[in-house]
Amino acid sequence: MVDIVSYTLVSITCFCFRLVVSFQRAHIHYCRKQTTLVRRSVSTKTTAPVLAEYEVLKSRK
Repeated sequence: MVDIVSYTLVSITCFCFRLVVSFQRAHIHYCRKQTTLVRRSVSTKTTAPVLAEYEVLKSRK
């Protein structure tokens, strides 16, 4: 029979691992998005892509 304490500890460990993984995935997603905006801003030599993205995010809320 499985010890209830061991099962609980494994469950807590899995939960914490999922939190760390989801944070990492979100961080990578936003870093890539930020890199794309910076590249577009540098290539156009203006802040228009950043402002356009800000307006899109603002309209979603």
